[in-house]
Amino acid sequence: MAGANGIKHAVILSGGGAYGAFEVGVLKSILTDQVGRGRYPKIEPSIYTGTSVGAVNAAVMVSQNGLGVHADEAIEFLENAWLNLIASSPETCGNGAYRIRVDPIRYLNPQCLSDPAQAFAALVEDGALLTDSFFRRTTNFFNSPDPLQTRVLEFVDLSTFISPEPLYRLVREIVSLEAIRRSSMMLRIVAANWATGEVKVFTNKDMTDDVGFQIILASAAIPGFFPPQYIGGYPYVDGGVVMNTPLNCAIEAGGNFLHIIYLDPDIDKLPLKVLQNTYNTLDRTILINNATVINEDIDTAAWINEGLEAIERVSKGGPVSDRDLQEFIRVAARIEERLKQGSPYRKLILHRYHPHEDPGGGGVGILNFNRERMIDLIEQGFNETVDHDCYESECVLLQP
Repeated sequence: MAGANGIKHAVILSGGGAYGAFEVGVLKSILTDQVGRGRYPKIEPSIYTGTSVGAVNAAVMVSQNGLGVHADEAIEFLENAWLNLIASSPETCGNGAYRIRVDPIRYLNPQCLSDPAQAFAALVEDGALLTDSFFRRTTNFFNSPDPLQTRVLEFVDLSTFISPEPLYRLVREIVSLEAIRRSSMMLRIVAANWATGEVKVFTNKDMTDDVGFQIILASAAIPGFFPPQYIGGYPYVDGGVVMNTPLNCAIEAGGNFLHIIYLDPDIDKLPLKVLQNTYNTLDRTILINNATVINEDIDTAAWINEGLEAIERVSKGGPVSDRDLQEFIRVAARIEERLKQGSPYRKLILHRYHPHEDPGGGGVGILNFNRERMIDLIEQGFNETVDHDCYESECVLLQP
């Protein structure tokens, strides 16, 4: 539902595994009153879009809204889930996102042995699964007509050693599908069709009792780490494969005051390693790719604003400058397409929130759910947002 002056706030939540705790801190700042701090008043979103861990956070917030929970209590519920259900600590048996199968350290933790029968059952189940996987891959190795090098590579599957069961239980515990369907907030969850490579955007009405949880889990199914989720006969995986920051989904849903929360630090503030290695090279490649895509989307939004402003100046009989023509031509095709669809573009305001400094951990940091680290990330997200500076963050604002 649009607010005063037709403003429709949308919150865009990107993927990033454990870094999703940073999103909680940002939400805590922009959704609640912080007396004496911050430059902007709290917002009341009508749209949430999310990919991967952002899809989980978005689903929780829309679910809480559908349950009639006030925003202050909803973000408190989400923060509690991160600190007490998702995070790991010496006092807990693992985390709420994944479990390593037949992990010897797990069986040395007294907390994990509080129920010996359950621990033994999990060990037997893990052993049976790993044995079955080994047998099938061994059979494939000897029977496949592929070259030896290919067969050797196909023999390795790290996801076999990862159980996604903790995440499956978590999502069912903290999300109500019925509440999402009846919520006044619009939800958009992005997943990637693993068979076709196409992006799929799921909405509130798609969150049925039959496939709703699979949709959320599909968006968070990191390829090679979690197995795909089958929906409508197709395998779906992490939406970050095709759209890690679903900004366009929020625009298509009618949002015009956009709050983009993404988890990639400023690339120029990440020092290059003196001694290069494969891990750091791949990690930096992914960060640069994510930053490039989101920057292109934000630049496009800014161009649309400039094109609409040029049209306004011309329609008022003002002089047509070369810059006006350039700004209009740059986005004319997109503006025309939306007019044909009966949903013309509106000017957009975009606020960016993301960690300016490296939150620590690099690429493998997405798997580190240590409780103290979750506390630090939530605090970092909150403090950086309270001190939000549009100039430093390169937000897109309307011209006076």
